[in-house]
Amino acid sequence: MNFMNNNPIIIGIDHGYGNIKIAHCCFKTGVAVYDKEPTFKSNLLIYEGRYYLIGEEHKEFISDKMTDSDYYILTLAAVARELNIRRLTSARVHLAAGLPLTWVSEQKDSFRAYLLQNESADFTFRGVEYHVEFAGADIFPQGFSKV
Repeated sequence: MNFMNNNPIIIGIDHGYGNIKIAHCCFKTGVAVYDKEPTFKSNLLIYEGRYYLIGEEHKEFISDKMTDSDYYILTLAAVARELNIRRLTSARVHLAAGLPLTWVSEQKDSFRAYLLQNESADFTFRGVEYHVEFAGADIFPQGFSKV
């Protein structure tokens, strides 16, 4: 289903260390990466020719969430879950993202750039193809973005 107008959908995502929290669910931050399609595919995200199993375990604590692509991939999974509830597969999305309070002032600009590293993303999650255009991102203290 294509998006009908130019107004972006605001999706709040609390990027926690143990869990990603969005309006309609919560899932573990684990990301397992494969070059070939894995046998178990219940939370499989396919992006740029790689296979990602989402939520298998919790991600290890790191103070800089931008050191690898995991939180970007987790963001795509969160967006797909929220779009699925709206019965959409294509949308303009504005992200409202959460970081720990102590890091918001230091990392908000770099985290915004990290989340908006691509103007759009085409990916498959749980067997459904998605096209997302990113309209922007605002960074808030964790918990606030979900509200």
